[in-house]
Amino acid sequence: MANILLIDDDRDFSALAAAHFSRLGYTVTLSYDGKDGLAKACLIKPEVILLDIMMPGMNGIEVLRELQAADDAAEIPVVIISGKYVDQGMIDLFSQERNFRAFLGKPVALAALQQKVEALLKK
Repeated sequence: MANILLIDDDRDFSALAAAHFSRLGYTVTLSYDGKDGLAKACLIKPEVILLDIMMPGMNGIEVLRELQAADDAAEIPVVIISGKYVDQGMIDLFSQERNFRAFLGKPVALAALQQKVEALLKK
């Protein structure tokens, strides 16, 4: 099964999502901040990255842009997940990054998140 990198400072959500995907047979790597997540993305080269926006230090938008600039990580599809209000203008901004594939607001149903991941892996 595929490797998923989840970059999110919400440890409760991360644990819940990791348990869900692990039960399905995925390998899930967790990171709780942007800099560590970026390093892990380049090191393990996951098939999908689930990325929070609001994190201490390096936020999700910075991570998304750095991923795009990294040769090893530029093509990894990224699903942004955030509990903060995001309007269409923000989604349009994310869409300018070639590795951005979808946005899901928190709270997110794990079944919906699973559908997004599975759809990306089929491509």
